[in-house]
Amino acid sequence: MDLSYKNINEENKKLLSALKYQSIGLKIIPVGANKKPFFDWKEYQDRPATIDEIKEWWKQFPNANPALITGKVSGVVALDIDKKHGRTSKEFQIPPTACAKSGNGGEHFFFKYPNTPIKTSSAISGPGVDIRGDGGYVLLDPSVNKTGGKYEWLIPLENKDDLAEMPDWLLNKMTSEESQNKKWLSGKDGVSEGQRNDTAASMTGKILSSTDPRLWESIGWEQLKIWNNKNNPPLSEKEIRSVWESIKNQHGKNNQSHQKIKEKNANSKAVTRRFSDIQSVPISWLWKGRMALGKLTMIVGDPGLGKSLVTIALATHISRGSPFPVDGFKPPLGDVILLSAEDDPADTIKPRLEAMGADCAHVHIMEAVQEISTEGETTQHIFSFKRDIKALEDLLLSMPNCHLVIIDPVSAYLDGTDSNKNSDIRGLFTPLTELASRHKIAIVLVSHLNKNSGENALYRTTGSLAFIATVRSAYLVTKDKNNPERRLLMPLKNNIAKDNTGLAYSILEAENNQPIIAWESEPITITAEEALAIPESNDERTETDEAVDFLLDLLANGAVKADECQTKARQAGIGKKPLRTAREKLGIKPKKSSAFKDGYWEWSLPEDALNTEGAQPKTEGILGVEGHLGDKKVGDNGDNTNPQTGLEF
Repeated sequence: MDLSYKNINEENKKLLSALKYQSIGLKIIPVGANKKPFFDWKEYQDRPATIDEIKEWWKQFPNANPALITGKVSGVVALDIDKKHGRTSKEFQIPPTACAKSGNGGEHFFFKYPNTPIKTSSAISGPGVDIRGDGGYVLLDPSVNKTGGKYEWLIPLENKDDLAEMPDWLLNKMTSEESQNKKWLSGKDGVSEGQRNDTAASMTGKILSSTDPRLWESIGWEQLKIWNNKNNPPLSEKEIRSVWESIKNQHGKNNQSHQKIKEKNANSKAVTRRFSDIQSVPISWLWKGRMALGKLTMIVGDPGLGKSLVTIALATHISRGSPFPVDGFKPPLGDVILLSAEDDPADTIKPRLEAMGADCAHVHIMEAVQEISTEGETTQHIFSFKRDIKALEDLLLSMPNCHLVIIDPVSAYLDGTDSNKNSDIRGLFTPLTELASRHKIAIVLVSHLNKNSGENALYRTTGSLAFIATVRSAYLVTKDKNNPERRLLMPLKNNIAKDNTGLAYSILEAENNQPIIAWESEPITITAEEALAIPESNDERTETDEAVDFLLDLLANGAVKADECQTKARQAGIGKKPLRTAREKLGIKPKKSSAFKDGYWEWSLPEDALNTEGAQPKTEGILGVEGHLGDKKVGDNGDNTNPQTGLEF
């Protein structure tokens, strides 16, 4: 960490240092020149301060020294060797690690916090040698003590991962058997005979997890024996040792695995670029506003709705360079690679391509991946996202004019990957995403819907949400709930364009008896959620709609007697409750009018009735039933309605 500052006063320097320390995971509090915190800092032993809190502290205490809270919260232990007691680091074996000169000329050495509790202690190896662990803190550069002594880095602490492990001699001093065994001596009572083995395994795991591996055979094993001796009767030493070895070996394997990962990442380095060095480029489109070259797109839907037919239509447009429906965008003419695990190439895919007019010379099916063993044996297997991205890339290199890869369905090529695990799917699709970008091709993935009909449309794709999250655009294929023969292609998401419209199509039969897509010429604007919504099965809602249509038709030419409205409604099969709801919905208010000789009540439409929410436009008359229904006298239907006003008593 570069802590050299120019043209910055001491107060600002300390604040900037505190913020820098916090940024690398060190937990900081403000401390005075007398080495005492300005407030009760117990809270910050358990949780780190926020950036805003740090700024506020240095606003209140502008000359405060930045102090590191040591222990588990920061992941750092500090060894303090005090010069005034005549002690120096030459007395001890200290591995290379971050170190600093203290304000009185002493030395501070910083180590990683081990997998064993380390408490702050004084005189651990005689006067002048202290350890700062849990519950402690230590001042950091550029702190200054009350006599003007400065804290300065000798080897800066720039990254906690670069810190050395606590040396064994220091770790052993801090984890003496007496102090470590106290918690087990005062721990749980022993267990009964039938529970000893299972509980011994659990206790062993706890001891190993809370003890540094370097202390397993000394302190750890003694802890387990102490616990075992409290059982009634205790397990034999052979039995308890067998449990210990078994669990210890498993922990050892886990530690080795972590160590290998750590070693693998030891030489890793972040790669960055300034945006000033990146040239902005426009998005290249396969289908403008809908499907981009260099990106992944997904098409999802239930079986039997024509998802695969939609991909055949896409292949047809690319193979001929013919304009897409609705917007007329002309795609680049080129090749298409198709991976299909469900349809036969000869009796299904090619006849459909021919029926739609594709140029089959530009459409290629990837049937398998061929491998030659070291013995020269040739084998074939189905494409796998895990191991065959290179094979797909080699194919693309041989087809420089390829613009589209279709993978139908995506689940057939996961090669055992758990489709419900986000991390696994993201890891699987990252190379595919990079492949699409490198070769500027559109990759369309086909998938099914799950059965969770109540969920948001984005969550309906089978498997992990990572499928939808990884692709840049996604489309839903579903039935038009008002016309089962009509299909809808609706946008589920689009991260690269403002795509608010869907498309509609029907599936017709071509001359060769194959299904083909017949696109409608106008876009549709309902949402995917609306398209997926299950139609209401509430009979009253349907009857109310019919009653609304009835009243709009009946009253279209002016006022009608209230009792006549009711009579005709009953004759049309409309019940009392739907009629009342429809009347209220349309804003019809019964009133007495002199237009009728007998002075009866009348119903009439308000002027804005046709614009009332829920009112349906008039399409065809429904009142031509008057002479076909049996006569029924007003009031003889047994309801409690005033025959004059049509209102309930």
